[in-house]
Amino acid sequence: MLTRFSLTSRPQPTINNLTWHRIRNTIEKNREMASTNTSQIRLDAGPLEQLNAEQKALLDTVDSLRDLGVDKYVEIPQIIVVGDQSSGKSSVLQAISRVRFPTRGGLCTRFATELILRSAPRVKISVSVSPSSDDSSTSDNSSTSDTNQSQNLPFNETAFSRDALPEIIERAKIHMGIREDSPSSFSKDILRVQIWGPELQSLTLVDLPGFFQSETSEQSAAGISIVDDLVERYMRQSKSIILAVVSARSSFAVQKVIAQAKRCDPLRERTLGIITKPDLLLSGSDDERRYVQVGQNEEPANILKLGWHVLRNRGENEANISDDARDTKEAELFRSGVWSRLYAKDKGVDQLRKKLSKVLVNHIKRSLDDLISDIERHLTLKSETLARLGNPRSNPADLRTYLHDIASAFQELTQDAVRGDYNDKFFGGLYREADLATVVDIRKLRATLRNLNRAFDAVLAIKGASRKIQWPGDEDASVADEDFPEFLQPFIELYDDVKDPTPVAIEDLLDELERLASDNQGVEFPGWPNGDLARMLFRRQAEPWRGIAQNHIDLVLDVTKSFVEAVMQHIVGSDSKTRNAVLVHFVDPFFDAKRTVLKDKLDELLRPYNSKYALPLESHFRSKLSSMAVDQLATRVKETLRREHPEAFTQSSGSRVTDLVIREAILDEPESDISEFGTEKVVDIMTTYYEVCFKVPPLLGYGRGNKTPVLTYVARCL
Repeated sequence: MLTRFSLTSRPQPTINNLTWHRIRNTIEKNREMASTNTSQIRLDAGPLEQLNAEQKALLDTVDSLRDLGVDKYVEIPQIIVVGDQSSGKSSVLQAISRVRFPTRGGLCTRFATELILRSAPRVKISVSVSPSSDDSSTSDNSSTSDTNQSQNLPFNETAFSRDALPEIIERAKIHMGIREDSPSSFSKDILRVQIWGPELQSLTLVDLPGFFQSETSEQSAAGISIVDDLVERYMRQSKSIILAVVSARSSFAVQKVIAQAKRCDPLRERTLGIITKPDLLLSGSDDERRYVQVGQNEEPANILKLGWHVLRNRGENEANISDDARDTKEAELFRSGVWSRLYAKDKGVDQLRKKLSKVLVNHIKRSLDDLISDIERHLTLKSETLARLGNPRSNPADLRTYLHDIASAFQELTQDAVRGDYNDKFFGGLYREADLATVVDIRKLRATLRNLNRAFDAVLAIKGASRKIQWPGDEDASVADEDFPEFLQPFIELYDDVKDPTPVAIEDLLDELERLASDNQGVEFPGWPNGDLARMLFRRQAEPWRGIAQNHIDLVLDVTKSFVEAVMQHIVGSDSKTRNAVLVHFVDPFFDAKRTVLKDKLDELLRPYNSKYALPLESHFRSKLSSMAVDQLATRVKETLRREHPEAFTQSSGSRVTDLVIREAILDEPESDISEFGTEKVVDIMTTYYEVCFKVPPLLGYGRGNKTPVLTYVARCL
C-alpha cells in the first residue's frame, strides 16, 4: 500500500491566533510529559503493548498539527516509507499494522497514504481523502467531469472491522479519480488511514509511491517524474525520518531509493534501512553475503546512523496465512543460517515495531524546540498579516468600508505627492535611498515630473531638429548634454532612443536647395525661390518633434502609473487580491484611456506644422528674420576686420577699432553672390520659422516675447 503526503496537497483550514496558541501550548505540555528518559520507556514488551500515555499524547499532538494544516507552514516530524516498486513496501506496512491493504493491479502505488496506528480497547477504522491544494487532484490523468465533481465532495468512511478496509480504500480510489483502466493515473490527493485496536502500538507512517524507471502498459513515462518530484519533496525535509526499503531479490546497487536517500540525507543521520525478501537469496551466494553485511551496518558505502533492519515478506503462496503464522515463519528464518548473526533488535517485525516507535518518539522530542520556534515565527508573521488586513469583512457593508478606507488613504497620499508635500513616511526621507533600484524616485511625483519636463525641454534643444546647420564661425555654439545640471542627466538619458541631429554645413545645404529649387520652380519672379520651399524644409527639420513628445508622454504616464501602484502596495499591503483587482479593473483602464487622449491631443497640436501652414506672429517673425540677417552680416564684417586689421584683435595692440574702420570694412565687404533662385533666403526663412514656432505656439494665443516651447507647454499640461 502506497501513501503520499504533500506539504501543498492538503486543503488548508483557516488557523486563527487562538488556534496557533493552543497548538503551541499543547506542544509545550507534551514536551514536558515526554521528557522522561527514553531508557525508562517500556519498549521491550509484546509487539501489541500500548506505549505509555505521555508518548501517545505526543504522537497525537503531532498528528493534530498535520490535520490542522500546520504542515503547510512548518515541517512536521514524521517517518516516510520509500522504496522502488516491488521492493516490498506494502508487505512491510501490513506486517507492522497487521492490516491487509488492497494491492490489485498495483493501483495503491499511485497515491500517498498517511497510516496512523493507535492503541485502543476496540477496533475502529477511519478512511478519509485530503484533497490536493493544486488546481487538479490528478496530475497525470484525464478524468471525466463526473469524477471531477465527485472529488469536490468530502470522503470520510468509518468501520469497526479490519476486513472492511480494502473495500473502503477501493471506494476512496474511485473518489480520487484513479481508475483501473487508466494506467497513467496518479493522484495528488492524500489517503488517510487511521486504525485503532488493542493490539497496536502508537505509530504514524507516511507511505509514498514507489520509484520506477521504465514505462509499462500499466504506468506512463510521465508518472516517473511525478513520483520522483513527490518523493524527493518529502525526503528533503529535515524533520523526516527516511524508512528506505530495499529488496534482497534485486541487486543492491541498482535500486533507486539508495541513491535518492544519499542525495537527500548526505550525512546518513535520518535514514533507517529495511531489507525485505531475504529468504529469496541463494544460500552462500555473494548477494547473500553482501546483504548480510549491509544488515549488520558494516558495508562501508552504506553505513547508516539509525542502522538497518531485516524482514521476511509473505511468499506468493502465503497470502492467506494468519499474521501469527507469518511472524512464526519469519522467526524460524532468522534463528538459523547467516541471518542468525544479526542482533535480535535488527531483525523481525516485532523488533521493528519497537524500533520505529522509539525512533519516532525520540525524533519528535529532538525536533520540538525547532518546531515550536517555527510555529512562533509563523504565528508572528500571520498576526502581522492579519493586522495589515484590518477588521474582518464578512458582509457588503464591511467590504465597502474597507474600500472606502483604501480610497481615503490613497487620496491623501496622492494629494501630498501632487502638492510636493513629502512628510509622510511613504515618500522616504530627505536624502535619496541608496538601494533605490530606479533612476527616478517615483514616490516624489511632482519632483519627478518637473525633472522630466526639464529633461524634455533639454532634449528638444539638443535633438529637436533633424539636421544641425553649421554656420561659419559658430562651430562651438552647439548645445550638449554637459551644458545641463548633473542631477538632470539621468532624466535626459531616458530619451536615449532619440537620434542626434545630422550635422550639415551651410554650403552643402545651399547646394542641396539649389537642386530642390530647380525641381520645384513655379510662377515666382527670377531670383526668388518657390514660396513653399522653406515650409517643406521646415517640416523635415521638425520631424523629431513627434517622437520626442510621444516618448515624453509615455514616460510621464509610466511614472504616474508606477506611483499609483506603489501607493496601492503601501496602503493595501499583503492583500494582493484587492490590490490587483483595483489595478486591473480601474487603474489600467484609466491610464489606457489617458494615453489615447494625449496621443490625439499631440496629433492636434502638430497638425498645423505637419500638414498646413502654421502662421507665426508677423512682427515677431520679421524681427527675428532681420536680427538673423544682421547677425550674419556682423559675422562677415568681423571676419573681414580680422583679416584686414588683425592688430585690432590683439590685447597688446594699442590700436582700436573706430567707426571709420568699421565703415570702411563694410564698404570693402564684397557683394555676396546671389544664386539663381535666391535660395540663401530659404535657409534664413526656414531657420527663423523653426525658432519662432519652437518658442511661440501660434494656436495657443501667446503674446510677444514668450519663450516657452510649444511641446514643453504641452508637457506641463500633462
